[in-house]
Amino acid sequence: MKNKVQMEQAAVKRKKVIVPFLIGLLLLSSIVFIKHLMNRMNSYIEKNGKMSMGAVVEQMQQTYELQTNGYYSQLHLVEGYLLQKKELSLETEENRNFFEAWERESESTLLFLQENGKAITADGTKMRIDIPSKLLLDLRNGHNIAKLVAWNHEEIQNGAYLVAIPCQPYRIDGKTYTAIGTAYNHAKLDSMLKLKGYHGNAYLFLLDNEGNITYTNQSKDVFFRNYSLLKHLRKSQAITEGEAETLQKRLAAREQGVELLGGKSPYYLGYCPIESNHSMLICIVAKGVVDNTLTEYQKAVSFTTMFMVGFIILLFAGLFYSVSRLSIADQKAKYEKRNNELQIQAMKELEASNQNLKEAKNIATEALQTAENANKAKTDFLSNVSHDIRTPMNAIVGITALIRHNAGDKVKVLEYVDKIDISAQHLLGIINNVLDMSKIEAGKTAFQYTDFSISDLLQDLNAIFHSQAEEKDQTLTITKEKIRHEWVNGDQVHLMQIFSNLLSNAVKYTQDGGAIHFVAEECETASTVYARYRFFVRDNGMGMSDAFKDTIFDAFTRAENSVTNKIQGTGLGMAITRNLVEAMGGTIYVESKPGQGSCFEVLIDLKIAKERPAFLSSKEEETPNGAILEGMHFLCAEDNELNAEILTELLKMKGAECTICENGQKVVETFEQSVPGAYDMILMDVQMPVMNGYDAARAIRRSLHKQAGTIPIIAMTANAFSEDIRHSLTAGMNAHISKPVDMMLLEKTIRSIKSGGGSETQADKE
Repeated sequence: MKNKVQMEQAAVKRKKVIVPFLIGLLLLSSIVFIKHLMNRMNSYIEKNGKMSMGAVVEQMQQTYELQTNGYYSQLHLVEGYLLQKKELSLETEENRNFFEAWERESESTLLFLQENGKAITADGTKMRIDIPSKLLLDLRNGHNIAKLVAWNHEEIQNGAYLVAIPCQPYRIDGKTYTAIGTAYNHAKLDSMLKLKGYHGNAYLFLLDNEGNITYTNQSKDVFFRNYSLLKHLRKSQAITEGEAETLQKRLAAREQGVELLGGKSPYYLGYCPIESNHSMLICIVAKGVVDNTLTEYQKAVSFTTMFMVGFIILLFAGLFYSVSRLSIADQKAKYEKRNNELQIQAMKELEASNQNLKEAKNIATEALQTAENANKAKTDFLSNVSHDIRTPMNAIVGITALIRHNAGDKVKVLEYVDKIDISAQHLLGIINNVLDMSKIEAGKTAFQYTDFSISDLLQDLNAIFHSQAEEKDQTLTITKEKIRHEWVNGDQVHLMQIFSNLLSNAVKYTQDGGAIHFVAEECETASTVYARYRFFVRDNGMGMSDAFKDTIFDAFTRAENSVTNKIQGTGLGMAITRNLVEAMGGTIYVESKPGQGSCFEVLIDLKIAKERPAFLSSKEEETPNGAILEGMHFLCAEDNELNAEILTELLKMKGAECTICENGQKVVETFEQSVPGAYDMILMDVQMPVMNGYDAARAIRRSLHKQAGTIPIIAMTANAFSEDIRHSLTAGMNAHISKPVDMMLLEKTIRSIKSGGGSETQADKE
């Protein structure tokens, strides 16, 4: 009994020593943890300051762009009204009602501007706006402008933010005006660009392309006239010369970013371009202000952590105090009971954790497999594209060397030229496939719906692929069955692309001497507006495995065996085909067995068009005229010397002459200085130095030359997306042709323009 008591006493003594030791150890660990947390938070603030600032500047940019683009759109509406009228009076009730309605809707003042800065409001009030001469020059050169200005309105000085666009000359009450503008007060712009997060402690500026301030939110600097922001920063010693030079280069390059400047008084300077009026948005905030939000977060986390640590220490102290007051026997029983409960709970939690871990592992495994498959597909695609591009390029380079060696043998040279043309066309096909896929993925595929004949469609396919099949001694049969509606309305160009891809694959993957069948069939349907057509492409070629059949319509996939690997391709053709079919509301199916061939089926609805006599088919409507270019004189914009030489020679072969200009500004000047009739047409490149093709076309349409509104302008550019075509037509051009130049398409386009028909574009061809 005595020994038992002594053991209990010894245990109590051990507790008296252990408890303070454990509490001290816990306290020390907590201090170390809090210090580590504070260091991590400081690192977080330092790392995320620029990121936070960049996000704020980008948000302001989007807000400003959205607002000003709205004003530009509203001004273009007025432009259309003015150009329709050409000459009008502010006293006319129709005009007055239109302008008053516009001002109510836009909540701003409408201004009609002259080249010298004089203006008149929609109610007839005359004023002179304090616009810098440089901005007036920008307007005359076809650029949108935005500037905080002052004007004299009924002898009272007022200020407003002016947004203006150039316009073709129009007359109001006998006077000529060349621009349209709208103005809203300074406070409205301040409200648009307000920074709630920085509590009014941010400096905002808009700069023109020379770095001069066109707007600031600082009330003491309401009106700036040709005042440089960098000059101000240098003068106040807020930036070093090295920092100023670096920042000036980035602003000139219209980059986006955030810089930490200021040395002992650090501040963040965020910058990003404003595309709507060629401005740069600048936001300057003291580093302490930007970091303040993150610092407050740091304080909150630190306080919470310290509170939790203190609570845990108190909890443990109370627990140990309670334990010391209990007898060893009672404590042992409770401990064993609690231990058993914790073990049971731990086992349950461990089981659940293992299950969750297993599920997470399965998900991660699937995601990894998916990523690996996608990565492999992209890698295979790049490998295939690299191989397929290098193959024709090698042929072109090698044959070019052979031409130099056999320059005196005309027969061989012509043979070599034919082979170069084949290789170049193959290379262009690869590039077009990649571009088509990128357009589809970006949702930028443009569809052109016209009336066409099913028979003409089949004739075109037969003309293209009959000779290809004959080269491999294959039998190609193209037939139609049960066709009740010969004429339909649809995108003939993309339908040709779909069936060309299917027939091209059939020719590629069918052995010499094989058979290929193409069948067009009209199905029964209750609709009186749409007809349903089923198209079959069937061959007895090598076929495909079930595994590859399931992935044939995926991008970047190709069958891999000793036979197919010898056939060139990027693995995009069938993906493009499926996407085009589905975009037009159709479906595509495939059946195939290895060694027995394949059958592709396309099911699609086409709108029924008015039937036409056979002699009025599209093929017979086009009267061949190979001499359409003969005697014509073109004004051409082309900054690439080699392309300019090629274009000159191609036109010369057709009996035409051309004058080459190396940039858009030169084209405008040459046209304005020419006598009427000197040039029959303008071929306009888009991406050029000094002035691009869009601005050059607008400048030509606004010029006072007698042919300014009538001379045809054709965009001839490597930009081939639908938005590029739209931009060309919006800028005042008549048509759009993509490079490399297809002379047959150029002749067709010119013939269409001369006959007064619609404009021809590369999209119409492809």
